[in-house]
Amino acid sequence: MTQIIQFTPRKELSARRNLQNLIILAKDHLTLWANLPGFTWKDSIWPTTHHGVRFTNHENRLLHPSKKPEPDQLMHPDFSDFAKAYLRYRHTISPHRNIPREMQALRVMEMVLRQDMAIPEITKFNQRHFDQAITEISVFSGAQNIATELLNILKTLADFFIVTHRTHYWKHPYVGTASYDFKNGAHADFDTKEAKLPDQDSLLAIAEIFAKGYEERLEDSDTMITSTTCLFLCAPMRINETLRLRVNCLDDDLDKYGNSQSYLKYWVPKISLFNRKPIPTTMATHAIEAVKRLKNITNEGRKLALYMEGNPTKFYRHENCPDVPDDQLLTRDQVAQALGYANAQTCQDFVRRSTGTGSLIGFTLDSLWQVVLEEHRRQNPHFPYQEPATDLVKLPLKMSESLYCFRRNQFGIKIGASPVLLTPFNSDYFVKRLDASIKSGRKSQRPLCFFSRHGYRATKLKSHSLRHFLNRLARRSGVSIETITAWSSRASCKQTRTYLNDDPKEAASKVATLMGMHEEQKPKTPITEAEAELLGQGPIHRSRYGLCRRSWRSGPCNRFADCLNCSELLMCKGDKLAAETVAADREHLINTYRAAMAAIERGERSASRWVQGAALQIERLTQLLEILNNSDIPDGSPIEIAGTDFSHEQVLVEEKAAAAGVKLLNRGDLTIEYGSELIACLDLLRTPEYA
Repeated sequence: MTQIIQFTPRKELSARRNLQNLIILAKDHLTLWANLPGFTWKDSIWPTTHHGVRFTNHENRLLHPSKKPEPDQLMHPDFSDFAKAYLRYRHTISPHRNIPREMQALRVMEMVLRQDMAIPEITKFNQRHFDQAITEISVFSGAQNIATELLNILKTLADFFIVTHRTHYWKHPYVGTASYDFKNGAHADFDTKEAKLPDQDSLLAIAEIFAKGYEERLEDSDTMITSTTCLFLCAPMRINETLRLRVNCLDDDLDKYGNSQSYLKYWVPKISLFNRKPIPTTMATHAIEAVKRLKNITNEGRKLALYMEGNPTKFYRHENCPDVPDDQLLTRDQVAQALGYANAQTCQDFVRRSTGTGSLIGFTLDSLWQVVLEEHRRQNPHFPYQEPATDLVKLPLKMSESLYCFRRNQFGIKIGASPVLLTPFNSDYFVKRLDASIKSGRKSQRPLCFFSRHGYRATKLKSHSLRHFLNRLARRSGVSIETITAWSSRASCKQTRTYLNDDPKEAASKVATLMGMHEEQKPKTPITEAEAELLGQGPIHRSRYGLCRRSWRSGPCNRFADCLNCSELLMCKGDKLAAETVAADREHLINTYRAAMAAIERGERSASRWVQGAALQIERLTQLLEILNNSDIPDGSPIEIAGTDFSHEQVLVEEKAAAAGVKLLNRGDLTIEYGSELIACLDLLRTPEYA
C-alpha cells in the first residue's frame, strides 16, 4: 500500500460521532483486504491475509467452520460495524497475525455490553464491563494475552475519544506471581515445566514404527508422523516451520574441530533469518532416512504442483489417467479413474459438491479439468504457495519446492490420494493424529489416533514438547543458553529460559561442588575376596559382618566380638553373607526375648536390664537390616555403625592422659570391683532427664 490514511479524532466531538467517523473511514476509504476474493463489508465472514474472520458472538465462538452462522449467532450489527472498522484500521496501520486473539477480546466486550443493555454501545464501556470481561476470559489458557489485547483495544479507543480516558489506568490481574511467566513460563515451578516434556512411551512407540519402515512399507500418514517427529528430534523446530523445508534441507560440513557435521537448513519466519541448525551425531543417519521417506511420498505432489504452476488447460495425465483423447466422452468408470476414485459410486459425492449434480455422464477430460481447476482454486487459495505471501520480498516456498507437498486425501484411511488435487499441509494433520482425545458417540472414538491404530496406549504428544525436550537435553549436556537460543531460532535468551527446567537441588549441588563447599558422594566399589584376604593380613581384618578397623596396636578386642555394637565395624551394602548373618542374629534374639517376656508374665522371673537392652538391640538390628535391604542405596556403599565404645581416638586420649599424669578410670575395672548394676545406675543418672 503506497498511502496510509490516518484517523484523526476530534476532542470536541462526542464519542458516538468519533466512532461513526472511524467506521466511515474504515468502510469507505481503506482498501485493506478488498482485493481478496469474497470480501464484502456487510458479510459476516471476512477473508483476511492470514486468517478467515467470522463475526460470531462469544457464545458461538466455537461454531464449526463448515457451518454458516445464523443471525442469532452473530455479534449485534452495531457492534459488528465497530469490530470491522477497528480490525481494518488496526491492520492497515500495523498488520500482524493475532486476529484470532483480537476477535476473542472483541467478542467478550460485545457480550458484557449486550448483557447490560439492549444495544451494545462501545462508547458506554466502563470499569464494571472491564471487570466482567476479565472474569469471563479467566477460563481461557491464554487469558493474559487476551486481557492484554483487550486493554490495547480500549486504550486505542480512548485515544480516539470513543471510550473514557480512564482506560489508560485500568490493569488486568495477570501480573507478578499471577502472570504467565510465573505460572507457565520462565519462572514456573519444577513440576509445571516437567509436565511439558513428551511422554516417553509415545516417543518409543513412534520410534518402533519408524524402525519398521526399514523392513516394510509404511502408510503415508505413518511416514509423515514418524519422519516429522524424527526431524523434530534432530533440531528444535516449530510445526509451521515444516512448510519452509526444501527437498535438499539437509547439509553436511566440517565443524570448527574438523569433524563432519550434519545440518538442517531452512528459512525461519519468526526471526526472518536463514538458519542452519546442527544435528546431533546420533540423529544424523535418522534425519537422512526421514527426509528420504518424506521425499518418496511427496514426489507425485511436487510433479502435480509444478504442472499446475503453468496454468495448464489440459487434464493432468497421471499414471492411471484413461488413455483417451481430451475431447472424448468418458464412461462413468473412466471419470472415477481420472479423478482417482476406486469406483463411480465413491466419485459421485465429489462431482455433486462441485457441479450440483451427481451425474457422471457427459464429461470429457477437458470439461472434467475445469471442475478440477475450480476445486483446486478453492482448496489452494494461496497457490503456488501453501501459506499467504505477505512479504513480496521474502516469499514462502512454492509447493513444487516443498518437502511437505501433499495431495488431497493422502492421509485418508478409506480413500486414496487424489492424483489431480493438492492440499496445503496443515499442522492438524500431525497434531490430531497424536491426540488421545475421544470423539463420543462414534463407533471409532479415535479414528485418527496414531497410537490406537498400532495397538499402543492412547496418549498425547505435542509437537512443541519436542522443542522442550531438546532444549533440556542440551542444557544438561552443558550447552550455553546463548547457543540453545540460536539453535532454537529465538530472538532472545529470555524466551529460552521458559524451556529450561533446572532441578534446584541438582543446581545447588553443582554450585557447591564448583565452590569447593562439598565433595560429590560416590558409592565405593565392592572389594573382591582376594583384596579381603590381603586386608586380613594387615591392621584391618574381616569379621562375619564386615571389616573390623581396630588397630592391632590397640591390643585385643574389648567388645568380646560384639561387632554389631562396635564403632569399628565397616559393613558393605550388597554383602549378602553379612545381611543373612544379621537377620539370623535378630531372629535368635527375638525368640529369646519372647521367651523371657513369657517367663516374666508367668511370674517365674522379674524384669531385668537384659530385657530392656534386648529390646533396644532388636530395634537396632531391624534398622540395620532396612539399610542393608534398601534398593535405593547402591551396592558397594560403605555402612558405618555409630557406637559409644572403643575408638582410636579413645586410645589417643588415654595415652595423652597418662603422659599428663591423669588417671582415667577403666569401666571394666569398675565393673569387676563394684558390679555392673552400679555402673548402669551411674549411666542412668547421666541421661538428660536426670541431669
